[in-house]
Amino acid sequence: MSAPAASAGAGRGPWIASAALGVAIVVAAALSVLTLVTAPTAPTSSTETAPAPVAAAPPSAAPAPAPAPVPAGTPAAADTAGRALPAAVATGVQGLYTALGAGDLPAVEQRYRPSAAFDAAPWSEVAPLLAQPANREQLLAALREPPQRRSGIYRYSAGGTRVGVDAQGRMAFVLLP
Repeated sequence: MSAPAASAGAGRGPWIASAALGVAIVVAAALSVLTLVTAPTAPTSSTETAPAPVAAAPPSAAPAPAPAPVPAGTPAAADTAGRALPAAVATGVQGLYTALGAGDLPAVEQRYRPSAAFDAAPWSEVAPLLAQPANREQLLAALREPPQRRSGIYRYSAGGTRVGVDAQGRMAFVLLP
């Protein structure tokens, strides 16, 4: 009568294996949840230590500054006659455009050289005007328009706002409405 016992065991074998596999999966899942829930996030006593960070910055190092936002649009690359701007002017205007768009007044100041030929205001008078976002937006709009070539200056204008850029790409004057 060994045959019926063999068939009874053979019928239970796959069921037992499935049940054992199911229990193993449940136990493994429970252990991983338990590990995640009980993982220490900070030392709770003087004998525990937190894991060392992988790449720690020196304590005196400041975090890297976020990149400046890029202003909408681009400055004009050609004058009103369709001629390409000289490289120095195009580079200077692009730097001015980016600085104005970011509200970076120290960078704008570096690009401002008041022209005596236009009786331009000193930086001390221009800075408070450019501290106002609406005025910077007006200047950005003017810089998107093709400039008029004048003797020694490129005059950008839009809506009553004018900005002059010299042949070296420096802002020579500003006129806000």
